[in-house]
Amino acid sequence: MYVRLAVIVLVAIATPASVVAQQPEAYAPPRTEHGHPDFQGVWSPEFITSLERRVDVPNLVATPEQAAAIVADFWTRWADINQDPDVFNHDIRQVAIVKGELRTSVIVEPEDGRLPFTQAGLDLAAWAGTRQRQMFDHAGQRPLVERCMESYGDPPMRSIPYFIPRQIFQNGDHFVMLTEDPTGLRIIRLGAEPPPDSVRSTQGYSIGLWEGDTLAVQTTNLRAEDPARFGSARPLLISPDTKIEERFTRVSETELFYRYTVEDDGLYTQPWSGEFSMVLWDDPIYEYACHEGNYSMPNALRGGQADAARLAEAEPGR
Repeated sequence: MYVRLAVIVLVAIATPASVVAQQPEAYAPPRTEHGHPDFQGVWSPEFITSLERRVDVPNLVATPEQAAAIVADFWTRWADINQDPDVFNHDIRQVAIVKGELRTSVIVEPEDGRLPFTQAGLDLAAWAGTRQRQMFDHAGQRPLVERCMESYGDPPMRSIPYFIPRQIFQNGDHFVMLTEDPTGLRIIRLGAEPPPDSVRSTQGYSIGLWEGDTLAVQTTNLRAEDPARFGSARPLLISPDTKIEERFTRVSETELFYRYTVEDDGLYTQPWSGEFSMVLWDDPIYEYACHEGNYSMPNALRGGQADAARLAEAEPGR
């Protein structure tokens, strides 16, 4: 274990310097036939940085030594609790790198890097956490991502310590992102009008507009029967009133910068923003046949019910 952590520290310290050295002072992205920046290709975020910043980490931008310590702590904790070699086997050993900066959280506003929940948001997040741990009576109680009904490419996009590539296609009217993930296809309509309020989906309805070399996207019309989107210790929450703004900017030949802002007065005390970068990937993506291979759902339900039965035997008065 100590040899592995030493390697992690060296990688975490060495990587940012090379990234900074390669960052150009000014970058002119390639153009499509329609004159817009060309984002087409396969992109993926690859980092262990979480959505929220740890309470003991005050700064957004880390030093190489701080970044190395965060990575080492992450892998040490997972080595202690992970008993399944197929979980977190992507061997990602770096924090998020955004325009050459080492980041300690995806959230950049508020400054503390924490989700600014209202009391209603805190109560809903607590309910979602309880559901994760205790509710196993039927599939409808489990989160959408477990049921293959939600994608990490849905707005706002999230990243977890897995390799989840996203392929982008463009034409004059649409910006399409295909994520190697459940329900991975997302269509952003350029210059469109929003649909009636009654037309809603889990992804919402996304409208894009070019602002110079940046694609600005507004998403509304969300369904929120399941308000919790997991990917960190506390879930990102949405409601039918949530508005999401996203901005995509290609800042180098191999880096696509992504920033988003979530606004919902019922769930959050203020609008909050997150950002990360995706790196260009040379290989293709593949079909993600989630429903066909989703053995985890029946197994999770059986396991949860077995745990409940053991608890009932141990405490017959419950």
